Amino acid sequence: MSLLRSRLSAHRTDVAVAVIAIAVLAAPLAVRSSEPLDFVNNLWVVWAGGKALVAVGHPTYFFNTTTQGIFNPWFAFYGGTLVEGTGALAELIGHPYVAYAGVTLVAIAAAYLGTFSFARQLGLRGLLAHVPALVVVTSAYYVTDIYQRGAWPEFMALSAIPPLAASGLHLVRTPSWRPPAIAVFAVSAVIFSGSHNITLLWGATTAAATLLILWLVLGRPRRLPYRRLAMVAGLGVVCALVNAWFLLTDVTHAGDTFAGTYRTIVVGPVAAWDAAGNLFDPFRSAPFIAKFPDIYVQVPDWFLAWGLVAGVALLWNRSAGGGLRRVWVGTLIVAALLLAMTIDNSLWAHMPYPFGEIQFPFRLNGYLLYAVAGIVLVAALALQRAKALEPRRGSLERLRIALVLVTAVSAAICVWQEFVTSTSGPGYANRSVAFASSNVLPPSWYDAGSYVDWSAPVVSVPAGRVLTINPALVQGDRFAGWVAVPPGLQPIQTNIAGGPYVVEISGLRRVGRSSAGYTVVRRLKPGSGPVHIVIETARTGALVVGSILSILALLTLLAILTLSGVHAWRERRGAAE
Repeated sequence: MSLLRSRLSAHRTDVAVAVIAIAVLAAPLAVRSSEPLDFVNNLWVVWAGGKALVAVGHPTYFFNTTTQGIFNPWFAFYGGTLVEGTGALAELIGHPYVAYAGVTLVAIAAAYLGTFSFARQLGLRGLLAHVPALVVVTSAYYVTDIYQRGAWPEFMALSAIPPLAASGLHLVRTPSWRPPAIAVFAVSAVIFSGSHNITLLWGATTAAATLLILWLVLGRPRRLPYRRLAMVAGLGVVCALVNAWFLLTDVTHAGDTFAGTYRTIVVGPVAAWDAAGNLFDPFRSAPFIAKFPDIYVQVPDWFLAWGLVAGVALLWNRSAGGGLRRVWVGTLIVAALLLAMTIDNSLWAHMPYPFGEIQFPFRLNGYLLYAVAGIVLVAALALQRAKALEPRRGSLERLRIALVLVTAVSAAICVWQEFVTSTSGPGYANRSVAFASSNVLPPSWYDAGSYVDWSAPVVSVPAGRVLTINPALVQGDRFAGWVAVPPGLQPIQTNIAGGPYVVEISGLRRVGRSSAGYTVVRRLKPGSGPVHIVIETARTGALVVGSILSILALLTLLAILTLSGVHAWRERRGAAE
């Protein structure tokens, strides 16, 4: 009975710590009305995406606005599944910000609980198991991503990594698969692969490199559960294919858009974020950059320092075990590589495509914070195992006290970072401006048109030959109607933003694009008067095959969940008999 009471008490403590941490991290979502420009812009994109999805009854690739044209293929290249899924939830409940903030809250909870679960599965117990989770959610970059940069899709993808890793580890180790674990893995994998292109590329690459490094430092072990690893990898591929409806077009045609011309920024004031003096500033006093004074990208310095000291002090003792020591070294190598790539901006000029498209080297902080969490996790495991070392009891006590202090300081700086920002500056806007019209970009919008076409030849258009279709007349992803078209066969400037790989035009002939990326057409034959025009989603191989793969992937996931549920039910029934 006393053991049961002890376990219940420990459970209540775990719940209390997790709830407090998640609530503090999510508090700005409830108390702030002004947010970073990109936070508001992403809120508008979610709202517009939800309305477009409801209008046509299936995912669409476009938004239609007065300032950036019709059939702008934003959702074909940037987080289509996450955006339209959240938008559909917003339409269902009738409160777009509640849906947006609610999904963000779930992401924060997933990042914390996923890291906590991962630590528990590897053997950490008690309050120590919360420390790696606190490393993640209190880190400067994690807070900056959502509350100072407003980079919501990237934040969502980063937050999906811990539950993906924890559920993946569980599926590798458990005797039989159960629907809840499969569902957590599937949702995490779909969000990770369907939110943010750069995070998908670098997150997957960093994960693969980390596994390879750990395999090498552990002496290339041969006795691994390869069958289970293959099953989990296969499930991950199926989950990623849920996003094939837009990812296939993204991979195939990203270079055909204006965004394909972007290059990694390694010069100017922004480069100050990559400097070692900034990354290792323990109090997050970021160098002043007039346009972005409140962006903090520092390493989790306090936790890193403790992880290094504790690792050196404990892992070279015989009782620590060679395996734990090697894992600590491997994780340290990963952190060092990420740091070197962030600090040495000269590397990016030689980085092959598509890795050179990271845009900002400080984005590697999103993976560095997980490497630091790994260093701390291994050091905490060593501290936990070292309880039996009586002669070193004083040293162990000092390490425990230091960890408490490090956690307290990191948490305090995190709370300061959340609330110190003055949201009345030019880099912020009231979130209510996102809901004026789904056909009008909010005043916070500054993107120049990342996904307008950049592949067709530029065609000169005589003055006055313009065809502008009202975005409100577009029914989600299709327009059909009689339109007044300038007479003659000379080129005509339109407000169609998408290239031929996403948009099909009937009634007029596409001849190129303007210098701004909008489609240029001409009449099919000489004459004047209205022309019946149909504009709709193109039936290209990437779009058609991608849609088919998404449907097949969803059906496969449903079959896996159903079969695992039936298997679990049979096992319970057999045990009861």
